[in-house]
Amino acid sequence: MSAPETTETPRPAAKPFLIGKGLTKVYPGVLALDDVDGAIMPGVVLGLVGKNGAGKSTLLKVFAGATQPDEGEIIIDGEEVTLHSPHDATKRGLAFVHQELADVPNLSVAENIELGLGYPRRAGLFVNQRALRRKTRDVLERLQVKIDPRAQVGSLSLADRRTVMIARGLAAEARLLVLDEPSASLTEEEIKHLHSVVRSLRDDGVAIIYVSHRLDEILELTDFVGVMRDGKLVYNARTKDVSMTKLIEEITGSLEAAPERREARKVETKGEQILKVENLSSPTGVIDASFELRKGELLGIAGLVGSRRTELVRAIFGADRATDGKVSVHGEERAIRTPREGLKAGVVLLPEDRRQQGTVQSFSVRKNVTLPALKRYRRGPLPLPNTRAERKGTQALVERLNIKVASVEHPVRYLSGGNQQKVVLAKWLDSGADVFIFDEPTHGIDVEGKEEVYRLMEELAGQGKGVIFISSEFTELVGACSRVVVMREGRIVGELEGDAITDAALVERCYAD
Repeated sequence: MSAPETTETPRPAAKPFLIGKGLTKVYPGVLALDDVDGAIMPGVVLGLVGKNGAGKSTLLKVFAGATQPDEGEIIIDGEEVTLHSPHDATKRGLAFVHQELADVPNLSVAENIELGLGYPRRAGLFVNQRALRRKTRDVLERLQVKIDPRAQVGSLSLADRRTVMIARGLAAEARLLVLDEPSASLTEEEIKHLHSVVRSLRDDGVAIIYVSHRLDEILELTDFVGVMRDGKLVYNARTKDVSMTKLIEEITGSLEAAPERREARKVETKGEQILKVENLSSPTGVIDASFELRKGELLGIAGLVGSRRTELVRAIFGADRATDGKVSVHGEERAIRTPREGLKAGVVLLPEDRRQQGTVQSFSVRKNVTLPALKRYRRGPLPLPNTRAERKGTQALVERLNIKVASVEHPVRYLSGGNQQKVVLAKWLDSGADVFIFDEPTHGIDVEGKEEVYRLMEELAGQGKGVIFISSEFTELVGACSRVVVMREGRIVGELEGDAITDAALVERCYAD
């Protein structure tokens, strides 16, 4: 957001449409918004940028009525308002097009555009389809697009589906349109058309917040740019006065030297190849990804939200099925279509959502740890569990990983985030795997817990395992990894090694084409 006292607009405007004052939001252990002030004027395109976790999403959720601020106020048209729900935001003239589309694929274009706005009725009972299509055509003509109002939304291209969502905002007479990564996965021609639509809406007096990780797009399209970092709005300026270098500097906080990398984390990357991924693609958005992992290496994967980092490792592990490409382990190509086949190939995944995907929260530590290896703990040849052997094996892993728990029979849901992460690791340690994939392993855990996770990854690499580390915190990758590959929109777009791995370099690869 541009600060009220510095905001200028391409056309005269009596007053800002929306003002935020002192907006603050605190989650357990996280200051998501820190006293944010700013304003957005009619007929202005504001580019909003920042790293993962900078506070952009929380700010937009506050404007959408999906999250309530702990402190601060929102002023619309000079009136202080409380947005209790997305419906309140819509009534106040705010419309949102999220990166993950919120349309209904099996409904028509017209039905999607008018959804929630009240379909025109015939005799008060039946939907007047002719009037519905006529109203839809008027909105689509304003956007200068030719989309059949009768077409099923699920049959449209991604670009047209985003256009339909923009049209929904216009049908609701939106005065502020928020576009969150709208150009993701679009072709160059589709992006050009999107920009044309945005400029047309701006010229009609609509205020637009445009969130994008493409800095070249921000510099080309927007009138003003705001940078968020650590929950604060740290910078705002006229776009024409901003350079790419300046934007990257503000996004990262500085262009100072990277944090010192621990000697224990430096490993030889020219050893034996453990994993090779060639031209891997998946229906979840991974496109032609190729990289390799070597024995004893701690390899980082960097990328912004929507870059498809998680989708890539899920396809490697078999949690999602790849549509093209090859995965080889120790030089042997392996068909990995399920997690069971991934484990058999020697690949294990510690998922980002450890509560829902990594553990069974109602189970004890023992049951979670032994779940992948029940055959090992059978009582003789019969399919009966040997609880005593399970307890002994689990206790050994609890001591080895320093899991803080009074008993192996303690339910996992009562453990801290860091200890839950170690339970997930414990169940894979004796699997014989050579490739360990950690997806956001330090998310939501304290500093001490993070250090333990780093140590565990180091130990695995020191044992000759291959470790892949995904983190949204680029400073973690700088400190932990000997090599980092960078993803953007489902593709691997760069690689950094050794001292070339810096926060600024990672940001530049993630944002700039």
